[in-house]
Amino acid sequence: MKINLLGILLIGLVSCQSNGKQAKELSNDRDTSNVSAVNDASPAQEKLPFPMQTGFTDAYLKATFWKCNYNSAGSENAYWVILPNTIKPTAVEPQKIEKVGLTNIGVYNTIDKSLPYIEVWVAYETLDSKQIAADWLLNKIRITGETILNQSPITYPNGQKNVDVLTSKIVGNGERVISRFTGIHNGDNYYVLKASCNEKDYKGQANTLFHIVSHWGLKQ
Repeated sequence: MKINLLGILLIGLVSCQSNGKQAKELSNDRDTSNVSAVNDASPAQEKLPFPMQTGFTDAYLKATFWKCNYNSAGSENAYWVILPNTIKPTAVEPQKIEKVGLTNIGVYNTIDKSLPYIEVWVAYETLDSKQIAADWLLNKIRITGETILNQSPITYPNGQKNVDVLTSKIVGNGERVISRFTGIHNGDNYYVLKASCNEKDYKGQANTLFHIVSHWGLKQ
């Protein structure tokens, strides 16, 4: 994946603070009853890890992660996300992605080129009619040409249901990118967070990607 450094100067628009207290991992709130996973991967494709817990200690979390508070798209779209200290905002202003009907509201990248590259982005869509949130997310994933490798249903503490999805995609330079998606919704707004890395780095970064996608939420 190509590192986007164009938005580095925008870092000041997103407030950050030390992550002394971690949110509860979504894996503890998953409802897996009566739900069958969809897998689009070919049988010959290697089965990649899909962790539901990280095993990170409190000391490691405090030393390694920070909390980003995003509000550049207005209070109705304000959110927080827990990110590794090595990942910083590179774009914060809302940007429409016409092809998939989304508005991007935050891109975060690994800045140090000597480290494994991770990219995180958040986007949303405002709908005219209510949809099942998990169906909305899976449809967006397929529109973007991702291959679903694994998935798990989520039940949030407030009872809202969605899905956690692992995917792969071959990008323009021929590299295979592994991504993990989760979604939430609030009223007519449906949100998605995606965390990605190169396939060659995925096994070493799988727990980090899971921690990112399981530690975010709206500030409302």
